[in-house]
Amino acid sequence: MTRITPALLALSSAFGVCASAQAEDILSILARSADAPARPTPTSIPYSYTLSLDYTAVDGKDIEEGQAVLRIDPAQPAGSRARLVSATDPEAETLVDFLTDIEDPENTIEKRADTFWCGTLQDDTDFDPTDFDVVSETSTQAILRPREGMLAELMMQSDDNADKNGRKMKKKLMERIDGQITLTKPDANVTGFKVTMTRPLTMMIVAKLKSMEVEQNCTLAPNGHYHLSEMKMQVDGKAMGSRFGQDMTIRVTDLTPLP
Repeated sequence: MTRITPALLALSSAFGVCASAQAEDILSILARSADAPARPTPTSIPYSYTLSLDYTAVDGKDIEEGQAVLRIDPAQPAGSRARLVSATDPEAETLVDFLTDIEDPENTIEKRADTFWCGTLQDDTDFDPTDFDVVSETSTQAILRPREGMLAELMMQSDDNADKNGRKMKKKLMERIDGQITLTKPDANVTGFKVTMTRPLTMMIVAKLKSMEVEQNCTLAPNGHYHLSEMKMQVDGKAMGSRFGQDMTIRVTDLTPLP
């Protein structure tokens, strides 16, 4: 007969808790946590990091392709945040525009932290678990799809300052997108999302956006929060009979704590 020792009881209890956490479905986890205080997402970036950029930009017959590696220190003032480690062409328009945005004085640490950290669904004060359908689920993660129209509602609400024509165009775009979000289990952290345009959009009589896709993946940082580790953006269209487009991949690696 097996003797039930305190060690066996502890092991049995731990296994039971683990199995219960794994068995709980993601919508139950979200419903349970919906009224709980959200874990605050950092409002600063306490790390320097390496940013790798791969890009292709098309403007009619002009095609610009290249790579660049930057070392970013977010604690530095505007104009000194990025150090160029290597670049296919340091004067490339795509790279110059990218660096201009990083060094923009109005691009505050709070704004940069907002895009650097991936956060949770609870960060949205209007978060409702019933707004999502489950695409797939395992014991460690789940992929959810926002209900039809939800992405459009969220993105339109976040752009109250746009003019009438801008909001009208954005509304047309939002009606043509589909997306999905990847969450960890059992803590429901966001570790990725993907947004795809489902059909072309005529922006003006002479311009059409043919395709658009944005995908983001996140990795756990030393402070226990998930941060942007890779983002892919692809846009393709035609204006005045000429093709335009951009294909860009951004990777963030080598986080080093700031002094």
